[in-house]
Amino acid sequence: MKRIIFAAFICISVNTIYAQIEFRNSSTGRLMNMEDISGRPLLKKDNPDVTGSPFLNPDWVLAKLLLSKGKEIGPLPVKLNIESNELYFRDSGGKEMIAVEGIVKRVDCINYYSKDSIRYVFKSGYPDIDKQTKNYYYQVLTEGKIELLAKKSRYISVIKDGFTGETTKEFVEGGTVFYLYANNTIQLFRPDKNFINSLLKDKEQLINIFINSNNINYKKIPDAVKLFNYYNNINN
Repeated sequence: MKRIIFAAFICISVNTIYAQIEFRNSSTGRLMNMEDISGRPLLKKDNPDVTGSPFLNPDWVLAKLLLSKGKEIGPLPVKLNIESNELYFRDSGGKEMIAVEGIVKRVDCINYYSKDSIRYVFKSGYPDIDKQTKNYYYQVLTEGKIELLAKKSRYISVIKDGFTGETTKEFVEGGTVFYLYANNTIQLFRPDKNFINSLLKDKEQLINIFINSNNINYKKIPDAVKLFNYYNNINN
């Protein structure tokens, strides 16, 4: 009986050590302590009069965070409020917090993919454009020399009943706007053959072969993702 208890104790100890190692290290270097991220407590809850959710996903998702000074922390549970452009996280004590604006540069959701099998990665730090500042979190669809970015949003829709005068409020999708970041410049993405080909001129021959072999449709975002990923790979 003592041997069984001792063996169980060893297993628990080894698992604990492995858990600590997994939390402390990653392929990009050593993960830093929770104290490296600044946040403010979530003092108010969502308004119960508003139906729906302001979050990209209402559930907590494990993510690794890259901070503004280059430190990486995580994995830890996060939720992205795309109505207010705020990153919610749970600290080591389980307390819900909102990250201080500008402190998180990259959110890499672990084992979490969109319906198009694209991993959910969000980044800030891009130049200002339209109403978005450098602290805006874009979903990054391609990474490398050319980055295809998606601006996702939600807003509160107020509907008034013409007969009763009652109003209802709900979060609704604001649509998705796509941007392109290349050569330190951000601009609206145009699903246009001439526009896209102008960005890929330095690899024109290889790009043309890839386009013809894969029946690339310039007007389809999944095809643009496939094309830019190929271009970024051959530029590594």
